[in-house]
Formats: sequence, C-alpha cells, structure tokens
Amino acid sequence: MKIYDNENSIKKNFGKYTIKYKRFDKQLPALFKDHDGNAGYDLFARLDAPIYLNPGEVAFIPLNVATEIPINAVGLVFQRSSTFRKWGIRLTNGVGVIDSSYRGDNDEWGAEFKNETNRQVVINNGDKICQALFLPLLPVELIEVDHLGNQDRGGFGTTFDNANEIR
Repeated sequence: MKIYDNENSIKKNFGKYTIKYKRFDKQLPALFKDHDGNAGYDLFARLDAPIYLNPGEVAFIPLNVATEIPINAVGLVFQRSSTFRKWGIRLTNGVGVIDSSYRGDNDEWGAEFKNETNRQVVINNGDKICQALFLPLLPVELIEVDHLGNQDRGGFGTTFDNANEIR
C-alpha cells in the first residue's frame, strides 16, 4: 500500500514546500497567518456548540484543518502565548505532533485542553487557541554502539545556574 505520492503532494518552489490542506468549516479560517514575520499559523476551534470546561476538566477541540504534510516534515501544534491568559487552559500534551502519515480527508487536527483555573471557562466556535509550525526532519540512520567516545558532561542541569557564572 502506497501512503505517499511525492510527485502530487510535495512541490518545491523557491525553497518553499507546498502543503495541501482542507477546511472542515469554510466559514472559519484554517492555518491563518496575518504577517510573514509570524512563526506560526493560527488554528481555530471548530465547535457545533460552546464547550463549558469546569475546573480540572479536559476537552478535545477540533481545529478545522486536515493536511498533507511532506514525508520529510512534521506539523507541530503549540498553545498560543495568550491562550492561558485568556482562558486559563493548557494543552495536555504540551506540544502536538502531526505526522506526515496523518493525511486523510477526515484526519482533522485537534488539541486536548485542560482547565487550570478554579472557574468555569467557555470555548466558542472560532476561538483562536493554537498555532502550528511546520519543520523539516533530518534523514537519520540510527547506529547502536557500546561507547560514544565523548567526555561526559555530568548529567541533567550541570552547565551553570545563573548568568553571573558566565563571568
């Protein structure tokens, strides 16, 4: 079974990748970027009705987009920097990874959020809650060895702790 068709799903033009995408609700934007200087593409909640999240509750929120990411790339879903300030919710997995094999017509991106406040919060259809980045992946060949041949650094957090230590 052939999952990828590089000739049809990937075109390189002037150093850019072409990524096909599908919107589920044509009234909402998908992968919106209002300025070339922005790193991420905004993603919006696609809801039939508002979601009311009580303190500590978790909800899955569809993001109104499916994609054909090139096989040598990944889509990453991040919480927007203002999402917690506005709603008090956090992505439950920190960062969502969208594999290039997740490319079917009904493979809608989604994000799971937890209400971290002590009050009920409401997420409405069209709320801008996430952002996506697309990154290339290195072609990797893994080779198991018994020794790496490098000096040990000393473990987690062993470089320095404060800017004053640079001096």
